[in-house]
Amino acid sequence: MLGGAAEIVAASILAGWAQHASLHPLDTLKVRLQYSRGVPFTSSVRAALSDALQDLEMPTKREKSVVQNLARQTAKSSRGGIWAAPLMVDIAGVAKMLRSTNVASLYAGLVPSLLAVIPTAIVYMPTYELASAALSPVLASQAVAPLAGVVTGVVCATVRVPASVLKSRVQLGLAPSATSALRMAFAAGGLRNLYAGFAATLALDVATAVVQFSALDVGRRTPYISTSPATLGFLASALATTCTEPIDVVRTRIMARVKGRPDSRFHYAGLFDGLATAARTEGIAALYRGLLPRLVLKSFGGAIWYSTYVYSKSSLASLRMGGLSPDAPHKTA
Repeated sequence: MLGGAAEIVAASILAGWAQHASLHPLDTLKVRLQYSRGVPFTSSVRAALSDALQDLEMPTKREKSVVQNLARQTAKSSRGGIWAAPLMVDIAGVAKMLRSTNVASLYAGLVPSLLAVIPTAIVYMPTYELASAALSPVLASQAVAPLAGVVTGVVCATVRVPASVLKSRVQLGLAPSATSALRMAFAAGGLRNLYAGFAATLALDVATAVVQFSALDVGRRTPYISTSPATLGFLASALATTCTEPIDVVRTRIMARVKGRPDSRFHYAGLFDGLATAARTEGIAALYRGLLPRLVLKSFGGAIWYSTYVYSKSSLASLRMGGLSPDAPHKTA
């Protein structure tokens, strides 16, 4: 396996680029939904629309015009029941965002996102492959994937947090560019500010890697889906996403916070305080805000990522061996 290290790194980078370039607009919607306080159906429709648009930081005149137009098209009564369910709130939120947001703005943060792929890709799959190879001789096969996932999550979080902080702040309009976000971060607290939300990201990455790689490991031994990397990646990522959504919501809010700004919306002491505070003040449903776009994003992203990784690694290995057939793609980690 070590002889194919170059193929692992290159395939990991190609897979990351394919995934992020294809689905970045959905990632932006997810971040904005998570950062917002949602669509408060218990209040008036007019107030709900105003709050949702304020979350997008729209200019006052534009906001007033859009609120008036949308309010006339919406029922005056409040909604509850099924309409307050997390996925329904996301659907309503996405619809309002798409009607009032410049499509080009959904690509905000794409450059730092693609740049962030490189260091993350260099450590993600290579760390997992190396950890798996080291643990396989000494552990039961069922324990290798989750423990290798823990190692992968720790290493990945350490590398990707700074880029994620910059990306989130650009996507939310808290900074006009990645360079500006970097300057603001250093002005507010130096390098430490670039690691805002590290504990939350560490928890997210470890949990995601454990669930995802465990699911992939089980899937590779399951008939019918083991021969389809895209299906395997889709299902594993969907499961990991659903399990880790509350952590990702709090992580996004913590990382988007700009220290010293009075308009920072959320003031959590940490991950567990954020989970408890959000559940207490906004309800459990708040911890699943943004689940719909994130579920779509991560599920299809997982299909793109894993299939690209498997076939890229296989093709690169074939080239290195002078055209000889490498192992079947579905047997690749």
